[in-house]
Amino acid sequence: MAKAGDKSGGSGKKALKRKAATEEPQEAAVAEDGATESGVQPPKAAAFPPGFSISEIKNKQRRHLMFTRWKQQQRKEKLAAKKKLKKEREALGDKAPPKPVPKTIDNQRVYDETIVDPNDEEVAYDEATDEFASYFNRQTSPKILITTSDRPHGRTVRLCEQLSTVIPNSHVYYRRGLALKKIIPQCISRDFTDLIVINEDRKTPNGLILSHLPNGPTAHFKMSSVRLRKEIKRRGKDPTEHIPEIILNNFTTRLGHSRRMFASLFPHNPQL
Repeated sequence: MAKAGDKSGGSGKKALKRKAATEEPQEAAVAEDGATESGVQPPKAAAFPPGFSISEIKNKQRRHLMFTRWKQQQRKEKLAAKKKLKKEREALGDKAPPKPVPKTIDNQRVYDETIVDPNDEEVAYDEATDEFASYFNRQTSPKILITTSDRPHGRTVRLCEQLSTVIPNSHVYYRRGLALKKIIPQCISRDFTDLIVINEDRKTPNGLILSHLPNGPTAHFKMSSVRLRKEIKRRGKDPTEHIPEIILNNFTTRLGHSRRMFASLFPHNPQL
C-alpha cells in the first residue's frame, strides 16, 4: 500500500510539473503582449532578420503573437508616414505637389482595339438584322429546351433540372437515345427559340452547348468545378417563380456583343 501511494504521489507531482510548464509560456505571452498591471510597458520586439517568415514559428501562440506585433508595427509606420506627408504639404502650401491619382480598374485598364463604339452605325445595323432581332423587337418570347448528352448520369440530370428552375419557360427533355438531328426539327415545329445541351465526361458535367433556333448561332462553353444547389455553402432558399433580371453591362468588345445570346434566354420584363 505504501508503494502504491508513493507511485500515485509521484505521478501527481509529474502532472503538476507538466501543467506548470505549459502555463509558463502563456503567462509570458500575456506579459509580453501588453502592459502589466503596474503599467510598465514591455520592451519593443526586435525586428525580424532578413528572409525570416512568421510561418516558420512552430508554436501557434507565439506565431499569433508575433504576427499581431508585426501588424501593429505596420500600422504605426503607415500612420507616421501619413502624418509626415501631411506636415510637408502644409509647410509647402501652394507649392506642394499634386496628390497622386488613386489606381482603379477603369484608369488601369489596357486599351482594347476591339472595343466597339456604341454609336457605330455598322454595329447597330448588324444587331438590327441578326438572328436575335426578333427577340429584341419583342416579336418572339423565349422558350428553351434543356437536354443532355446521350445516356447521362444522375449529376448531369440534376444540373438540368436545377437549371430549368433558373431560366423561365424552360423544359427538360430526357433524350433516351434520340439523336439531336431528330430533336432540333421537333423543337422548331414546337416554337422553341433555344436549345441547351449539357455534356458530361466521367459522370461529371464539363460543357454546355447553346444554340439559337432555327438558324443559329451556336456556342460551346466549358464548365469546371460544377456545384449543385445543395453543395453550395450557406445557400439561400430555393429559387422562386419570379422572372429574373440578367445584367450584361460592360460587354463592349465585338466578342462581348455575343451577350445577346444570353439575353435572349430570359423574358423581356423582369420582376424586380
